[in-house]
Amino acid sequence: MPVNAARKARTHQEILDHAARLFRLRGYDATTIDDVMLAAGMTRGAFYAHFKSKDDLFAEVLRTSHGLLRLLRGRTGENTRTLGREASRLLDDYLHKDHLGEVSVGCTLAALPGDVGRAPLAARLAYGNAVYGLIAELGRGRPRPRQLDANATAAAVLCVGAIGMARAVGDRRLSDWLLRCARRAAAALLTASPNQVKRPASRARSKSTSRRKSAAARRPKRAARPRGDRA
Repeated sequence: MPVNAARKARTHQEILDHAARLFRLRGYDATTIDDVMLAAGMTRGAFYAHFKSKDDLFAEVLRTSHGLLRLLRGRTGENTRTLGREASRLLDDYLHKDHLGEVSVGCTLAALPGDVGRAPLAARLAYGNAVYGLIAELGRGRPRPRQLDANATAAAVLCVGAIGMARAVGDRRLSDWLLRCARRAAAALLTASPNQVKRPASRARSKSTSRRKSAAARRPKRAARPRGDRA
């Protein structure tokens, strides 16, 4: 790679890293382009050599800055149980009460869902792809690899949601309890054997079954005729 291209790539990554940290720490609205460039030790004019706008920067942060995903992709297990145990250990550390502050500032998935929900479509799609990636990693090695594994999905919801709730509540004991419960539930989901994984019941199917039963109950019953009355 030419020197200029390599330097530009490093500068691009520096801007991304500082932007991701500030977005997670302050939120999207409270972070300006000037804040990002000042943290990176550059002028505002240099920003537009790398990004079209603040929205463009935000979307790229959401496409690339996910520490939890990087950790999960580094697992080396060879079977379902080993991969599940490794994921469980990583999530146990992720959800530990002593690391809440670090995760709050270090995890884009947990720190920014509210900001992303109000952001343009590009940012929301980038966040959605990251969620797909998280579920796929948690489900790696589990049954039905081409589908969204139910246990992995529930574990992802538990972990990201627990961090957000634990940050928001003003009661330290409640915060610790939320994280502890999420750790236990996530571990149980990810270490369950394939035989213990149950597919969620189809709502449409149960609804149609109840309709048939209801219709049968409303249908008038015919009185049985004695055998002697038959021709």
